[in-house]
Amino acid sequence: MQRKKEKYFTTGEFAAYFGIRKDTLFYYDRIGLFQPEGVGDNGYRYYSDAQITPFSALLSLREMGVPIRELQSYFGNPSPERLLALASDKIRKMDEEIRRLQETRRLFSEIAEHTGEARDAAIGQTEFLRMPERRFIYSEKLDLNMENATGEQWGDAYARFARQAGTVGAVSIGCVLARENLEAGKYEIVDRLFMPGDGSRGETRPAGLYAVLYYQGPYREMAGAYRQLLREIRQKGMVLDGDSHEEYLVEALAARKEEDYITKISIKVRERKKDL
Repeated sequence: MQRKKEKYFTTGEFAAYFGIRKDTLFYYDRIGLFQPEGVGDNGYRYYSDAQITPFSALLSLREMGVPIRELQSYFGNPSPERLLALASDKIRKMDEEIRRLQETRRLFSEIAEHTGEARDAAIGQTEFLRMPERRFIYSEKLDLNMENATGEQWGDAYARFARQAGTVGAVSIGCVLARENLEAGKYEIVDRLFMPGDGSRGETRPAGLYAVLYYQGPYREMAGAYRQLLREIRQKGMVLDGDSHEEYLVEALAARKEEDYITKISIKVRERKKDL
């Protein structure tokens, strides 16, 4: 069977066919990635219609983000096995990037949620609210003293926890103060760190009645907020039924002065049992 007559394109025509610049074809020719079928006596490069399909494949891989160097390596010796390896590697890297983007999106969503909540918060007022079940990821036990722990110790603790939780930043990390320390008046001892979990990770903090206080000011002066909160819990005839969770709604990202920081303190409570 006789092969049909081939059609030839100049560099400009071939570039126009694919909607690319002539300089792209010149560059691919120079580096040996894709070369014209021939060069005429006039010095013009000519591409044939038989090259349309392979060049379309090359452009597709380029548009999918395959670097020039990898394309040079692959097209130097193409094969089904090498294409499978190339595709598998790209899928793995894209999955990693998707996970990173999802985590980054989650952090920005929390920043937006926290900032909006702080804007509407009733600063300094204790509220008793029915709160839904939430999942949190917790760090190892720390027992860090806020009054004398160094910045390096805090940084190390946050970095270890961020690595453990697989997060890209410490934006959503809060502190847990244990119930027994609160009842003993030890408001400076951080028991653990925590951050929001999801459906598959973390421990459940139960739904129920919570005493909530929004405190504005430096962390080192938060003891007064705890004394107020615990006093008002007792005045309501209630007792602590869980640890305290501190969520930092406004901090260094949104405020220059510590006096403008806003922290949400929430503690599960229950009614005090009456004597029989």
